[in-house]
Amino acid sequence: MRTRLSLSVRGKRLLRELRRLRDEREMSPEDVARQLGWHKTKLYRIERGESRLILDDLDELLELYGVRSPERESLFQLGKDAWKRGWWLAYRDLYQGESFFVMENDAAKISVYAPNLLPGLLQTEEYARASIQAMHATGDVEEMARQLAVRIERQGILARENPPEVLAVLDEVVLRRAVLDEGVHYGQLSRLIELNQTPNITIQVIPFSSGVYMGQEGQFTIFEFPDAEDAPVAYQEGLFGDVYVEDSTDVARYTLAAARFREVALDASASTEFIRGLLKETG
Repeated sequence: MRTRLSLSVRGKRLLRELRRLRDEREMSPEDVARQLGWHKTKLYRIERGESRLILDDLDELLELYGVRSPERESLFQLGKDAWKRGWWLAYRDLYQGESFFVMENDAAKISVYAPNLLPGLLQTEEYARASIQAMHATGDVEEMARQLAVRIERQGILARENPPEVLAVLDEVVLRRAVLDEGVHYGQLSRLIELNQTPNITIQVIPFSSGVYMGQEGQFTIFEFPDAEDAPVAYQEGLFGDVYVEDSTDVARYTLAAARFREVALDASASTEFIRGLLKETG
């Protein structure tokens, strides 16, 4: 299932609340459009997130639905926050869309299952630079510099006052596949040990001795959000495009693969010791 999620979690929550208010008043979208003098398709597009809801229109809707304080102020604040421009828009020419950045920015928990590549959130700047240079298709220096800036900017969520919980389950191959500079590789392994001591970050390693396991064929991320009504979203990056999965049945398959990852992984403490062993080999 391929979707494009451009709304923030706050925006989706606002639209859900507006649909609830309309349903409680037993009004159809056509009823609302007629009373507000809107085109009959306008509310359909707003409620589906296909058209931006400006604050004047939100004010009209809340007035029609008879919403009073403090609920009115709460919904109006959601409206102000829903379509805020994110830092990533300055780099939108590099990527297919802003969906990934929106979800990563809004998530309460980010779980990354990595059988092949080290997740960008965990990379040192030096490692990120080396990996971007190695994997870039054209070698365009300016474009690689901008990709590096994006990767480092993303890590800003880890320095927030209330950062998201991050779980990263890494295959041993991810840790052993070094960039060309051994010093950079050593620094990256050291950084992973530091991160695993951080309260909101858990890093687990799947050693080669665990054998083949479910989910090994592809890297994926599961985003979970603060509001229980905002269902988890699974994300998988591919050579021919990104896939965002929202359907509960499909997300359940990713959740099962995630559980299999964790079953064969070392716990956080043992994983730290494992990485220390790799450091000794590298040093």
